[in-house]
Amino acid sequence: MIRLVIFDLDGTILNTIGGIGSACNEMLAHYGLPLWQLSDYEKFVGDGSRMLIKRALPAEKAADEAFVDAARDVYLKFYRANLARETRPYEGMPELLAELQRRGIPMAVASNKFDDGAKFLVPHFYPQIRWAAVEGQKPGGPLKPEPGIIDDAIAHSSAAGLDRARILYVGDCEVDIQSAGRAGLEYVLVTWGFRRRSALEAAGAKHLIDTPAQLLGYL
Repeated sequence: MIRLVIFDLDGTILNTIGGIGSACNEMLAHYGLPLWQLSDYEKFVGDGSRMLIKRALPAEKAADEAFVDAARDVYLKFYRANLARETRPYEGMPELLAELQRRGIPMAVASNKFDDGAKFLVPHFYPQIRWAAVEGQKPGGPLKPEPGIIDDAIAHSSAAGLDRARILYVGDCEVDIQSAGRAGLEYVLVTWGFRRRSALEAAGAKHLIDTPAQLLGYL
């Protein structure tokens, strides 16, 4: 029986692509660089904000590590100024989380989003949920697929001694397959996020769901 469900954030419980893309386009405009369509950012996200910036920049700028660092700071300034902009829960997710809470199953978040952003967005959009933990990337800390963020979510959920076979990880990207494996967890990937079903299947995903309610079948 599952005793803890750990969710990824972007593309899993919240559709954040509009806010991320708008802030990144503001950064590009700041430097007079070409902009992207918001939908293009779906292929840039999943590996933290620095990699997002490298993927969005023209190749010659992305090769300049100092410029990438400066551009990331500009992006974060724009994004932090309006974190909830163009962001919304996925259809059916509020109902799923409420049902898990009704069943007494603790829930946590482990995200590659910067930590203060994750800690703002999750309770902002889901204030009715008693989150056991919300963990993002700490300054200088590892990103998923390294297991540190997931390990923090487990520890801060008071589940450090829990058999990991009783913990389920839910994400939306290829990196989430690796993240679950390195953390020793079973996983389910959602198809409503930032990757198409075909891409997830090509990456070897074994457990896919098309609606939030289908997650209940894995508990």
